[in-house]
This record gives sequence, structure tokens and C-alpha cells, in this order.
Amino acid sequence: MRVLFLSPVVPWPLRSGGRIRTFELLRGLAQLKPRPEIDLHCVEDTERVSGTPFAPQPLVHSFQSHPRSAAPLTLRLSSPPAVRWFHSDSLRRYLRKEAHWQDWDLVHLDELLLLPYLPAAVPLPLVVHHHKLDFDHAQALGHRTSVCSRWRRLEREACARTTHHLVCGREDAQRLSARNEQVRARVIPCGADTEQFHPRERQPVQGRLLFLGSLDYEPNLRALESFVPRLHAARARDPRLHLQIVGARPDPRVRRLLGEGIQLEPDVPDVRPFLAAAEALVAPLDIGGGSRIKICEALAAGCPVLASPCAVEGLELVAGEHLTVVHEPDGWPRALLDLVETPHTARAMALLGREQVRARHHWQDLAARLVAAWRTCLQNPAKRAAQV
Repeated sequence: MRVLFLSPVVPWPLRSGGRIRTFELLRGLAQLKPRPEIDLHCVEDTERVSGTPFAPQPLVHSFQSHPRSAAPLTLRLSSPPAVRWFHSDSLRRYLRKEAHWQDWDLVHLDELLLLPYLPAAVPLPLVVHHHKLDFDHAQALGHRTSVCSRWRRLEREACARTTHHLVCGREDAQRLSARNEQVRARVIPCGADTEQFHPRERQPVQGRLLFLGSLDYEPNLRALESFVPRLHAARARDPRLHLQIVGARPDPRVRRLLGEGIQLEPDVPDVRPFLAAAEALVAPLDIGGGSRIKICEALAAGCPVLASPCAVEGLELVAGEHLTVVHEPDGWPRALLDLVETPHTARAMALLGREQVRARHHWQDLAARLVAAWRTCLQNPAKRAAQV
């Protein structure tokens, strides 16, 4: 199987859930037999990143990155902001003039925002991968009606061009299919590498809570701003509780939350030592979407998880068995106090959660699900060259 794989970012360094998901799926694909032949085309980052450069050779058959460039006026007026941010004249020119479509069996679009760069009639089956449902995400963040309507229009266009869509969870599959009845939304959840993330290194510090995630991502910022007052309420009863915030590119809003019992560790090279030292990972998100990588990695590392219902959507985990789900925002102080008072209960759940991650969220198994979805598309290439 030969696949043209299009991504708006180079899946490296592994500093966000989307990059980790794409990288790990590509790595899982490379370990399959027979191995699909992937030609990866990405849009370059605008910021320079230090450290080890991306090494595509073990992952894909070929790799090409395309520089970002200013979007034309028509695209700026008609598209959501993300489409403009990741614009590349080089990628658009390649897809419209230089691509040798006969070299591939299928096109995999790794984000909806790249759809405008495809020619109106692609002579191959098309699969669209939604790391999150952008329309729902924009609505939840309270974006302007014009922005939401542009995402909805782009989603409709994608669903008119192909019925084959991939999402991160059952809830997203239901939402996408409810709006677009012809869509076949298949679920490929997030995962974790249970060899890299392992509980053997755990030495938890009593009362230490860990918040892990990109610290310029609006849902994470809102989650922290909502959680910190509830942490202070719990600390008034048990000062052993303290929060460690770990993540890349901290927004000034994060720094304003720092103080007694709250510290920041920005841009760390490896999150595993922080998971090993945490009493629990907290995921108090009120806005969903995305791959929930950090929850799977925490459980794989044997770290207990306390999460909101929104944060665990799409995961094949059971509340009260694999992790603690805090159903109401005002329930956080009590949940944190219970954690400190009976840590053995949370640790036992985390070990069961690790076994569930190994059984249901192993990256190579998820890569095999991706290949199965591609094969279904090849067998039933509905709307394979629809005019839009």
C-alpha cells in the first residue's frame, strides 16, 4: 500500500499531543508487516527548534517539508485562521501541479485544515483524520460566528469529498456522523508507549499534583485558571497538596497563577521524571477535543489520574476502576483530599489503568487499525473524485 500522507506540521519535536500522535502512528506503521509505503509531506515550523532534528528515515519511505508562506487574500477571507497560519505555497503548488498521483493508492489528510490545498478532483481515495473536531472546538472556545461557520463549511466540504473519516473517540464519531449522515467515522484512540512509560521508576512525592500539557493551548489555560482556586480550597485543609505545571511555551496567564504551592517547569526535555514523582496527574479540562495522550502516558507510567469527564472522552477507560473522574468542578477539593488521605487506592487503579492501556491503547495496535481503515477506503472508495 502506497500512501501520500499530508500533515500541517513536522511531527517533531514531540512537544504537543498532535505531533506525538502522528509520530507514534507513523512509527507503528513502520513496524507492521507488510509495511505500508508512506510519502510524508509536511508544512515547516516558523520557529527554530533546537535539539535533535527530525529523522524521517526509520518512519517513512520519503519525506519533504514545505516552507510556510503568506496566504492569498481569497484564502484569508474564506478560511478559518488555522488554514492561513499553516499555509504553504510550496505544498499547494506540489499538490496542484507536481504531484504524481499514479505513485500512490490513497491520500491521508492528517488535519482538516489542509483540505483547501487539494485539487478539486483528487484521482485517489481520500481519508481525513480529525485530531479534534475543529467546528466543535471553535464553538466551545467561543470563537466568532464567522470563524465557526468557516469550520463548518470546511467540514461539509470534506464530508462531500469522502465518506472516510478518522477521529480520536466514539463521542467525536457520533458528533461528526450526526451532522453528516453519509460519513463513516472510524475511531483510532490515543495511545502510549508502555516500554518508554513504565512504573518501575516511580517515587511519588506526597501531595504532588502534575498538570501536563502545552501551555499556550487555550483549553489548557482555561483548565488551569479554573483548577487553581479549587486547589487552594483543598490546600486550606491539607497544605501537603501542591501543583507542578509542566509544559512547553508557557503563556503569561500561567505565570500569573504561580505562588505558594504552585510551581512551573517549562520546556522540559522529558516528562517521565515528573510523572514518576507525582502523586497524580490532574486533567481538569472543560473543553475537549484532541488525543488525550498525557492520560495514557501517565497510566502507562503507573501514575494515578484525576480527570474531568471531558478529559477522558474517547478513552477505553472505566471511571473508578482505572482512574478517578471528577464529575463536577466543585468536586475537585474533595477528590484531591481523598487522594492524599488514601493514596494506595489511586495507585492500585493506576496499575489497572496501565494494563488497560497496554491492551487497548498500544501504538502499534492503533497503527494496525489505521491500516485497516485505509484498506476499507480502498475497497469502498466512495466520493473518490468528487467535484466540490
